[in-house]
Amino acid sequence: MLRSELRLTTRLFVTQAAVTNHTGLIARAALAMPAAPFGTAAWQLPALVSYLHRLHQDQEDPSPALWRAHTERPTGPVPRPHIRYHGDGLHDPHAVCVLDIQLGPRDEETGWPAADLAVIEQEEGACPFGRVTRRHGAEAIAAYTAQELTAEHTALMDRARRYQDAAFVRLAELAQRAADWADKVRAAAHADAIHIQADKARARITR
Repeated sequence: MLRSELRLTTRLFVTQAAVTNHTGLIARAALAMPAAPFGTAAWQLPALVSYLHRLHQDQEDPSPALWRAHTERPTGPVPRPHIRYHGDGLHDPHAVCVLDIQLGPRDEETGWPAADLAVIEQEEGACPFGRVTRRHGAEAIAAYTAQELTAEHTALMDRARRYQDAAFVRLAELAQRAADWADKVRAAAHADAIHIQADKARARITR
């Protein structure tokens, strides 16, 4: 299917990232996929969290090329955006969920890259977008991811009970595992921040 056909016929999930380097230059990368059935914040935020975690572990700064390579690589049962997207998700009536991501160089003290997230969700059949959620920093983004996945787990278990369908149970278990993992990333980022604060406090005392 051509990209133009996809945009005309399919409701889209879009991730658009703006990456700023040490010199202040900004590069952009945007990818899209059909919104159904996994084009929601709950299912797609783990890709962002794992990217931030990987940059922290590898001691690398973010770049559009690294982001595209990470997102386009097929991993696990949940598809990720893989179609190069040249529009603006904020003004595309077919984009029902947009992750608008701002990334910057790693913090020299904590090792985590700078990250700001806006999740823009369009209400069914309504324009403009109905809900905007913002989070700043890796810890807050990971916490929000865990929260969304936990809510998804609850909703899926409700459906499993209502329809007596084991497929919903399997998806719910996947959501819970992803939520637990995101919370571990949150805890790691929080521990790094606390460690830096403690070091600064000790340095002030010894002066």
